[in-house]
Amino acid sequence: MTESRAPLLAACEGFDVHTSSLRVGTVEEVCIPEGRTAQPLLAVRAGLLGSWRVLVPAEEVETVDLLAKRVVLRSGALLAGPRRTG
Repeated sequence: MTESRAPLLAACEGFDVHTSSLRVGTVEEVCIPEGRTAQPLLAVRAGLLGSWRVLVPAEEVETVDLLAKRVVLRSGALLAGPRRTG
């Protein structure tokens, strides 16, 4: 994901998040840090009851479909694993 796609990601709150094979969750928040070295992060609410919060770097996003309100992650994007919050 390039810096030029950051505005596209900013519009993704509430979008469904998918891998190539299944739905992972919903974009809860888009964090776009200031500065050129930091990349945007998607905070994704995942899990059966939405009890997991996964932070996904922008470089793991393969496509964004604004009409379908859908973000597709590249293969292997979630291998680092989820972090449970609160």
